[in-house]
Amino acid sequence: MGLERFEGLRDKLRRDPVFFAEAVLGFHPFPYQAELLRCNSKRVVACWARQTGKTTAIAVKVVHFAFTNPNKTTLIVSRGLRQSMIMFNVIEHFILRHPFLARSVSKSTRTMIELKNGSKIIALPCGPDGATLRGYTADLVVMDEAAFMPEDVIASVIFPMLATTNGTAIMLSTPWGRNHIFYRSFKNPDYWSQHVRAED
Repeated sequence: MGLERFEGLRDKLRRDPVFFAEAVLGFHPFPYQAELLRCNSKRVVACWARQTGKTTAIAVKVVHFAFTNPNKTTLIVSRGLRQSMIMFNVIEHFILRHPFLARSVSKSTRTMIELKNGSKIIALPCGPDGATLRGYTADLVVMDEAAFMPEDVIASVIFPMLATTNGTAIMLSTPWGRNHIFYRSFKNPDYWSQHVRAED
């Protein structure tokens, strides 16, 4: 269903990512996914068990952000490119399977989608020292399996690149050790945190 069929609902599509997910993407989130989709915090930490739908939920959030916010850059970052590409491929699938969204793509490569509204979605590895990330300025950075990324890259490379844009950082991971910025951020009251267990 094309966005042109939602005249009068454009504000709601822009405002409510859950409505966007259901009406445009045909994705009906579980309550905990809807909670994450509607979170407006600039600092988000989501600790989800495996196979609970975290990649899909964040992919929807990224698609909604890119299509409703012109001239914004979203980076999908993980320790290695393979992990970043898993989420990027889900994002690409949501966009390309929808005729209206697909027509809104102005340029597409294996690791980047650029929209006609000027927004970009880019998948990158962080590597051991963040060298592949330097030089980027971002409005939204999704750190997939953040607990396995080098802490220094998160603190010294990713957070500074968001400072100039007042951008949003989403740290997403399965549970891991406690001696890491992911765990400390999860316990930090200044962050919006969510814990989803397998039984949920």
